[in-house]
Amino acid sequence: MRSIHHRLSTCRKAGVTLVVAMLAGSAGALAAEKAAGADDHSAHQGQAAHEMSANDLAILRQKIPLYRQYTDAQINEGMARMVDLEVYLSPAGVRNEVGVLALGHGYKEPGNTFFVGAFKPVAGKYPTAAGLGMAMMSSGHIQAAVDQLEKAGAKTIVALPTEVGDDTSLIRQWSYIFGLSDESAYLDVPRVKSTAKILMARTPTASPIIGEILADYAKSAMRDAKDEVAMLVVHGPQEAEDNLKLLKILAGHAATVKAATGLSEVYYDSLQDDAPTAIRTANVNRMRDWISKHTAAGHRVIVLQAIMTGQGGVSGRLRRDFDGLSYDLVDKGFTEHPLFDRWIDATVTAELARAASLAPGVR
Repeated sequence: MRSIHHRLSTCRKAGVTLVVAMLAGSAGALAAEKAAGADDHSAHQGQAAHEMSANDLAILRQKIPLYRQYTDAQINEGMARMVDLEVYLSPAGVRNEVGVLALGHGYKEPGNTFFVGAFKPVAGKYPTAAGLGMAMMSSGHIQAAVDQLEKAGAKTIVALPTEVGDDTSLIRQWSYIFGLSDESAYLDVPRVKSTAKILMARTPTASPIIGEILADYAKSAMRDAKDEVAMLVVHGPQEAEDNLKLLKILAGHAATVKAATGLSEVYYDSLQDDAPTAIRTANVNRMRDWISKHTAAGHRVIVLQAIMTGQGGVSGRLRRDFDGLSYDLVDKGFTEHPLFDRWIDATVTAELARAASLAPGVR
């Protein structure tokens, strides 16, 4: 599949609409992106320049501890490098009273291409649009995606928050945007307006399908189970309480991988990529110690990632974090695996069934 960048000039002919919504950002993608917890969003379409007010900067620092490490100039520079995307995925002839809205963090290429590719099958059945980006300073890309779905006949929209973790700042921001929460995680961006009924699903994080995908990725890297161990690493939320909730879910997936592969140990841990540097550094050092211990014992170490798309910022930072160690990284995300389509179909079906069983006006 050609990348989103490559398709930009021909997207009209292909029946795909791209709308670039400026003034966007990421909780970890700051100007000081070489520091802990900074995803590189420069690969998104175009660039944005926006000078935030002193009040905006104060709000972000209050809500996001990592931002307290940066100067105003660094934060503004980081925001200027990022944009959000709306991508309409369905062919022109697809019309349905049900629409699908794929919400994603936004990724460095080929991540965006992997992400939208995962939704191509469902896009042939239901009008489907993707809203990619953190929506820190704007919700325009999400509003544009909803508008496109309504134009295609959607009266009910199933929003799929395709993020790792149900308790993250990004999930809270999306909840605010759809009126499901009174408090934003970042800035108070405009809320989405729609005549359609919008159903917000849970993320794929706890789905058994994720455990199956991770087990399959582990098998693809294995040579001899008796001499190998695996580490499952996640980007992780900022807050300690949210991180503990995610680690409990990872424990289940690690057990699935161990049972399916016969590996002697499957360890799991969280980078907390967007947490203050001291917290992230402690997490990295703990993982380095684990890898070193097993290498010294003669084990081959396989590193799996609980991420949506591979070959991006998280993978790049992980390589720097583990520099000098002996390990093999499986640089693939969930959306790249054919089983992910099963999660999309099952979730859309379940949300529609849930909505049918609820009283009018209940989401």
